[in-house]
Amino acid sequence: MDIFSIAITSYLMGSIPFGFILTKIFLNKDIRRIGSGNIGATNALRTGNKIIGYATLILDVLKAVIPVIYTKISITSNW
Repeated sequence: MDIFSIAITSYLMGSIPFGFILTKIFLNKDIRRIGSGNIGATNALRTGNKIIGYATLILDVLKAVIPVIYTKISITSNW
């Protein structure tokens, strides 16, 4: 796999706003109007729902880890 497709895949994974998506689906709230207005896990905790906050944190970590693992696998498979 070439570096261009890895970069595009990583960028697209990183651009998913899980805090916004989860609070919109499960709480029917706009997280940008709560607390600091940030769509991250800390502000998702301010919604009053710990499950949404922790789910946002886990999904945000995974969207950083998955492209790294994918890249390592694709690089080692080309050797």
